[in-house]
Amino acid sequence: MAKTTFRFNKPIISTSDSFIATDELLSRLAALHEELSTTVQGEVELSSLDAYRLALVSKKLLRHKDLGVRSFVACCLSDVLRLYAPDAPYTEPQLTDIFKLILAQFEKLGDPENGYYIQQTYLITRLLEYRSIVLLTDLPSSGRLLEELFQIFYDDTKVFGQKLFKVIGGILGEVISEFDSVPLPVLKMIFNKFLTYNPGKVPEGLGVVSNCGYEVSIILCDSYSSRMSRHLTKYYSEILYQITGENAVSAYDSKPSAFRTVEKLHKLVIRLWENVPDLVSAVIGFIYHELLSDNETLRKQATKLIGSLLSVNSSINFVTTHSDTFKAWLSKIADVSVEVRQQWVESVPEVLSVRDDVSQEISKGLTKTLIDSEYKIRKSSVLVLSDVSVQRIWMSITNATFFSCLLQLTREKNREVRELCILTVAQFYTESLEKIARTNQNADVWEVVDTTPRVLFELYYINDQHINEQVDHAIFKYLLPFELDNEKRVKKILNMLSNFDKKAFASFFAFNKRQLQISLALSKYVEFCDELNAKKDSEDDTDTANRFRKTVDWLASGLADKQKGTAALEVLKLLNDKRVFYLIKTCIANDVPYSSLVNSMKELIIKIQDPALFRKNNVRNVSNIIPKEIAHELEVLLYRSSPFIYNVSNISVFLDVGSHYSSDEITLKRKLLDNIAEVNPSLFKEQIKTLKDTVEKHDVIDSNKDVLSVDETLKTLYKISKVMKDHLELDDTILHINLKKLALKGNPLEAKYATKLIALLPSAQQKLKEVKSCLLPLNLQKDNNISSHIIVLAEIMKYAPEILAEDSTDIVGYLIKEVLLKNQVVGDSKNQPKWLENFVLNDIRYSALSSKLFTLKLFTNKLRSIAFEIPNDELSRAFTEKTMKLFSYLIASGGELISEQNKEYFPTPANYQTKLRCCTGLQVLKLARVPILGDFINPTDIVKLINLVEDESLPVRKEFLDQLKHYISYELISIKFLPLIFFTAYEPDAVLKSSTKTWINYTFTKPSFKKNTFFERALPRLIHAVAHHPDIVEGLASKDDTYLNSLTTAIDYLLFYFDSVATQENFSLLYYLAERVKNYKDAVSNEQDFEDNDDQETQSTTVANGDELETACLRMYIIGELAQMILLSLKERQGWQHSTYPGKLNLPADLFMPFSSVQEAQASFRTHLPDKFAGKLRLNIKAKVGRVLTASQTQRQKAQKRLLANEYHENEKKKRRVVKEPKESSAIANGDDQSYISPSRAEGKRGALPIVKKNLRVRKEIDYKDADDDIDSSEEGQVAYDENNKNDDGGIE
Repeated sequence: MAKTTFRFNKPIISTSDSFIATDELLSRLAALHEELSTTVQGEVELSSLDAYRLALVSKKLLRHKDLGVRSFVACCLSDVLRLYAPDAPYTEPQLTDIFKLILAQFEKLGDPENGYYIQQTYLITRLLEYRSIVLLTDLPSSGRLLEELFQIFYDDTKVFGQKLFKVIGGILGEVISEFDSVPLPVLKMIFNKFLTYNPGKVPEGLGVVSNCGYEVSIILCDSYSSRMSRHLTKYYSEILYQITGENAVSAYDSKPSAFRTVEKLHKLVIRLWENVPDLVSAVIGFIYHELLSDNETLRKQATKLIGSLLSVNSSINFVTTHSDTFKAWLSKIADVSVEVRQQWVESVPEVLSVRDDVSQEISKGLTKTLIDSEYKIRKSSVLVLSDVSVQRIWMSITNATFFSCLLQLTREKNREVRELCILTVAQFYTESLEKIARTNQNADVWEVVDTTPRVLFELYYINDQHINEQVDHAIFKYLLPFELDNEKRVKKILNMLSNFDKKAFASFFAFNKRQLQISLALSKYVEFCDELNAKKDSEDDTDTANRFRKTVDWLASGLADKQKGTAALEVLKLLNDKRVFYLIKTCIANDVPYSSLVNSMKELIIKIQDPALFRKNNVRNVSNIIPKEIAHELEVLLYRSSPFIYNVSNISVFLDVGSHYSSDEITLKRKLLDNIAEVNPSLFKEQIKTLKDTVEKHDVIDSNKDVLSVDETLKTLYKISKVMKDHLELDDTILHINLKKLALKGNPLEAKYATKLIALLPSAQQKLKEVKSCLLPLNLQKDNNISSHIIVLAEIMKYAPEILAEDSTDIVGYLIKEVLLKNQVVGDSKNQPKWLENFVLNDIRYSALSSKLFTLKLFTNKLRSIAFEIPNDELSRAFTEKTMKLFSYLIASGGELISEQNKEYFPTPANYQTKLRCCTGLQVLKLARVPILGDFINPTDIVKLINLVEDESLPVRKEFLDQLKHYISYELISIKFLPLIFFTAYEPDAVLKSSTKTWINYTFTKPSFKKNTFFERALPRLIHAVAHHPDIVEGLASKDDTYLNSLTTAIDYLLFYFDSVATQENFSLLYYLAERVKNYKDAVSNEQDFEDNDDQETQSTTVANGDELETACLRMYIIGELAQMILLSLKERQGWQHSTYPGKLNLPADLFMPFSSVQEAQASFRTHLPDKFAGKLRLNIKAKVGRVLTASQTQRQKAQKRLLANEYHENEKKKRRVVKEPKESSAIANGDDQSYISPSRAEGKRGALPIVKKNLRVRKEIDYKDADDDIDSSEEGQVAYDENNKNDDGGIE
């Protein structure tokens, strides 16, 4: 095909001979451009273009002053380049000038209003279409031209049309594609646009024009990703090397600019991941190595970067695409740097909020960070729950261990973490109840989360006022927020209590009991304020002022900041605002409806927070506290003193036990009603008629499940009657008839409380006689309600013993013969429970057992009724002795009263025996409360009680110890029972052992116990009890290893005691008492204590070299020497001072007696511990002492107290305790430490030696000759030790 010849033939350059005007030139160039643009490449004879090819690069045209000329020249040149392609028809200098012209035209594209915008658009389009632009890359100045090219389109002052963005991106992309190495400034322009412009942050509605540079960067990275990946790698590496190279690495951490540069690099990666995620693969290797870098700041920033990448919704899954980097990120939870670990945790909320595929890995990581050694990490881990919605948390974290670890942090040693965690878990629990459904998939997590209220209430046991205050806020802001709907409010209370254990219930009940105490104190405070303000202009009322000061001190002592609490109460007095005092009294009123309580409290807090109130009342001179702080302190006091839970508005809902409530909820309601009736029965004032109607309609009550059972109703009425007898209208004849009917025909619990109520009637004597006449004579064979009738007689014996005076002998004799010494149920049955709870005694199936237990109770009540007659009545004394012997036998025999020879009635079922010996032990403690009866409990009886402390049954041990601790705490029984507590040294149940140790540590520090040195004075009794312990007796009667094992057992008992009791202050007294044992003989004879030990030859082996000392004395001396060895080891380890005790104390006369001769006294002074065992025992003691001082619960509690003290009072100096020399009281001087104190005076590495411990006592065959004894059984109620002053080990770790 023949080529055409170019037709345009007009000159385009002016000469001296032929001048071309600008308009004419524009016309000619336009025509030339028109023909060139339509000329097809390869179809024109290029030689015909030579003249114009050369003319177009003339300086006159390239640098013409007219923009239009330059624009058309540029367009013509672009077509010339196209037609001559692939070879450029110009020299390098010419091409350079051409591209300068082209760039200048590109620059004009930023001004769409210029007159040649169409030509400029044509130019850029043609250059891209035929890739003529790439000729720029072959020029010597290509680098500079490339920078200028990019500067044009990345200039934010120019506005390029959006339609050109793709063309511009194509032009730039084609150019850089031809560069093996793009200049760093160009790369900075490309990538910095991701940092300087983010369309997602542009405000909506402002009509902002799209940014050309940003859009072009997106096009370059997306359309030319392969080439851009290489350029990004170079860019990232060069920037990173500049700040982390050999010359810069040492100064990196100290250069803020370097830190900011890394931040920008990482921000760039994030923006690239958001827009062109494929490109990130180019630098992921650098990020991976940053995560593993030795530089802490780099690791921290890289950790933050990965967290951000994971939280971005991208088309590429980072976890699967870059799995190695993700795993390296996960490993940062164990990084050596605290900052890195913290950064990891802080990245988690964003990740959890947007993705589900990494929840398992993050859940495991958070579980580890919750137990991190650094408190900042633990705190950040807790904050995750606040930063992520509850729904996302439940969706993402399905590991129950995480929530278990979280709850443990409520006992965290660091205050910030602890306080944050307490409020966080409370809020999380509340929101979970409202928003999260229970499913099979989340059952494990719910099982842990449901324990949150229990964990919070158990924090009160730590007995730290700051923690108590935090828990108060958590309870009333989250667990039980203000709710005016009675049904919903009670539902929240029931939900809260649904997972409580016994310990948590004890705390909850103490919490509500404390409410009554504090409300009383606060009402007295208001009363004293009124009195003092009324008399401020008259003479001083010193007595009222003193009582006011004591009340303020008592109220403030329970607050976290006692000084602010005192100041707040003082200011409120000065304020003297009648409305404020009225609102306080309304809030703490016992019968205030819940709605009134809430409204009054809200008004009160708002009012107190207003500074204008104080200005109005001229209270200005208060510099140490502000209104907001006053409101805070008052709010805490109101939380504790106002009846939010035990509110009169809740009672009717509590009493509703209809079918719309679950059985668990009804059980909780009954538990609450029982406690309310005990601590605040006046709340039932409006419900008395309902309760009485229940009693009067008891015949049909069994078929109606919507009301309380009869026995619960009777119990509640009885408790109400003790404080509101006048409101009960006990002269109601119908009520009398029904009470009598229930006493005669009801189940044991109904009969018991019906009798109690009858005893409160105005005609109690007459009614009880009528009941008695219907019951007697007892007939086990004919009486279907024998157990109920026995408990009725026991109650009559308690309230009106004179009614049974003539019949008591027959009753006692019949019960022993027909009830105690005969079994209606013989032997064990298949699948019988090992332990029977008290509620089963109401079941007719266990009538035989309940008859025996109620018989014991009857005997107890009889002994208490005749106690005052004992000093002057031999029959009463003999009856008491026989009954005590019966009790002692029941305990020693394990609860079996029937002889093996009695084939008809032997044996008693094992679970009956367990219940009987437990009940008997409780009766002994109950009798010990009466001083006269306590004298009949001799040392051998107390040693037998050790069997219950070490019983094979956990419920037996627990019930007995709980009652024992309660009686000792309130000083209701003699301290001769105190040594029993320390035989829990081998307690296998960790919870029981821990709670017992906590009780010991708390009770030891009670003022009355410290003042009277009760625990210290118990040491001789403990030594004596250990010496008579059956294991020790048997072991010391043996040889070699058995002998040595018994001594190590004794060491453990003693060390358990010294761990809690021994201090620098009482060391001298304890050592003196341990040494003093050898100045006495054992007052308890061998024959009395060990009747079944007939092997005198075996016993004699324990007496060395013909020693004439009695075996019991020798054992006692050896145990005393062990106590001294332990004390000396503690002294050495603790660095205590040992000075001679200045006083002289006699030991208890019931255990120790003086020597009968000088020779006996001299013989006792030598060392009785065999020399061959002394060395081994010292090593054993040293090892155990070391272990105790570093790991025992007591030491942890002491460390916890020190930690809390330092935490809140860092600048407060520790005061050294000063020990006063104990005065020699008459009781001690007379050898009698069994004195009773009126309740009104009561203030509120292992050792090398093996340890052998028997689990069961060998039951002794005691010859029971007196069959006409009396027995007793204590009430089942168990009260935890002073719940208002609890302390606990758990926790502050």
